[in-house]
Amino acid sequence: MTMTAFSVIQGGLQAEGRWTAELRHPSSLRETEIAAWQDLLPRALSRSVFAEPDFVLTMAQHLADGRRLALLLVWRNAADGAPVLQGLLPLQLPGGLRAGRAAQLWTLPLAGMPAPVIDADQAPAVIRAALDHLASSGLRIDSLRLPGLPPAGRLARALREVAAETGRRLTIRPQAAAGPARPALPPLPRERTSLERVRAPRPVRDAVECFLVLEAARAGASLLADAAAVTALRVVTRRFAKSRHCGVDLVRRDGAVIAAAIRLGPAGQDRIWREAGCALSEPNPAKPAIVTLEAEIGLRPARTAASERPSRLIFARRASA
Repeated sequence: MTMTAFSVIQGGLQAEGRWTAELRHPSSLRETEIAAWQDLLPRALSRSVFAEPDFVLTMAQHLADGRRLALLLVWRNAADGAPVLQGLLPLQLPGGLRAGRAAQLWTLPLAGMPAPVIDADQAPAVIRAALDHLASSGLRIDSLRLPGLPPAGRLARALREVAAETGRRLTIRPQAAAGPARPALPPLPRERTSLERVRAPRPVRDAVECFLVLEAARAGASLLADAAAVTALRVVTRRFAKSRHCGVDLVRRDGAVIAAAIRLGPAGQDRIWREAGCALSEPNPAKPAIVTLEAEIGLRPARTAASERPSRLIFARRASA
């Protein structure tokens, strides 16, 4: 797969406000680009630990499973001419040469959701630049599919805005529920227990191994039975632990670990990522099931697409806002 820049800046001049985009293999990012990714995270439409470079790049390295993955980077030049990253979309590209296919946001393994990173103040412009670049990339792609969108989220609103302004075809539909989840973990016993909360890198490494042993003791598929998945989990936890953004909670009864939870994120803002043994997260049976949407937007305005393929007109009802 050839990765090319969206636009060429002639004569080395970089005009303020100029937008460029590029498709990159995840393994090709340089340290400066990873730093720009980190700088973008606080400005993003939504914050997620799964959007961190250490998570996305680890999943791409160990759990691509033959998928054709790419990162779509969208840049805008600042007043001094320096490019500032405004958007980063982890994508799964279709294989083969058949035209009329869709690229889609990659649903990250071990997260179960996509994790696009888009500047909250520039979302429509980022989407337009991304679509224009995919349309001109030569990849024979007709649309971009975005699963896992919250119904009232700002990304869905930005997609509607872009579609209305540019005449691109947009469909938004409820997303099918994921397959059956593993049975809920049992609650902690009423007997006296002790809690150890680990955050230093070396103790985290050892605590993760306690978690894996406990998780493997449960009926059903386990991470230890999947060499690639367990490697990815170990790498993520070690990388996050270096910045103190990973912790492990261990609950013991009579000296034996009966519950373990891996937490990702800075202290005070972390969230439980994986649990084993007994449940440490608070159950909320009254909470309704999470409903998500899947959007699909054409890469080209409707008039352009029609003129390029007059025999393959596609009529789609636009979802209501």
